[in-house]
Amino acid sequence: MTPDPDCPECGGTGMVESDPNPPHPPRFSRCVCVLRKEVLANVNRAYPGLVDAPVVRESPLAGKHTNNLWVTGGNAFLAHLRHVAVRQPATWFLRVTSDAELVTSWLSSIALKGGEILDGDAYMVSTQFITIPDLVVPPDLLVIRMGVKVARNEASSEVLAEALNERLHLNRPTWVWDTPDHPLNSGHLFWSKEVQRSLRSFEEIKLDSTIVPRTVGSAKKSTVTKRRQQDALGGSRKSLRGSSK
Repeated sequence: MTPDPDCPECGGTGMVESDPNPPHPPRFSRCVCVLRKEVLANVNRAYPGLVDAPVVRESPLAGKHTNNLWVTGGNAFLAHLRHVAVRQPATWFLRVTSDAELVTSWLSSIALKGGEILDGDAYMVSTQFITIPDLVVPPDLLVIRMGVKVARNEASSEVLAEALNERLHLNRPTWVWDTPDHPLNSGHLFWSKEVQRSLRSFEEIKLDSTIVPRTVGSAKKSTVTKRRQQDALGGSRKSLRGSSK
C-alpha cells in the first residue's frame, strides 16, 4: 500500500522506528497510515463498497466474529459488519456470499459432470467454485446473505444445510444475514427441518433497521473524517503498530 505522503508519523516513508534499543540496530514497523489502508482494502475485498457503509459507534455484533450468528437486519446489517470488519487485521479472511452463490457452486459440480441443470439461474454457473466447500470452507468468517435467489430449485434448502454443516464440522464461524421483509422460516425457499437443526446452535440477533449512523458535518468534515478513520480501526496507534509483523 502507498503510504500517506503527509503522514506526521512516518513522513511518507510508510515505516516507523519501534522500540529503540541502542546499540542494537533499529527496528522498523509499518506505519499506521499503511496499516489503515491495508485493513480498509481487505474489508472492501470481502464486499465491494463495505467501507462506505454508515459508521456506527457500537454494534451488538462487536466481538462476535468467532461466533455463529443468525442476524436479521436488512441493509442495516452492512453498517454493523463494517464496524466489526475494520477492527480485524488486514490478513483476516472475510467472505460475504449469497444463497444464490451457494446453489451456483452446487450446480457447477453437476455441470462439470454433464448433468442436466433445471434451474432458472443456470446462466450464472461458472467454475470459480466447483463445490460447496470451495466456496464456504476457506474464510475466517463466512457471511451468507439470504433473499438473493428467487428462481426455485428443489435442492436449495439442502445446499444451505450442507454449507452450514460444513462450517459447523470445521468449527468455523458463520453469520446468516437474514432480512425482515422475507425472513428465513417456514415457506422460505431455503427453509427445511435440516436447516432448522443446523441453525439451532446459532445466536439470533435482530438489528434495529432504523439505525441512525454517525454522520459527518460539512463544516467539520476534515477533522471528523480523521477521527472516524481512527475510530474505525479501533484502538490506538500503539496497538496498530503492535499488530504488525
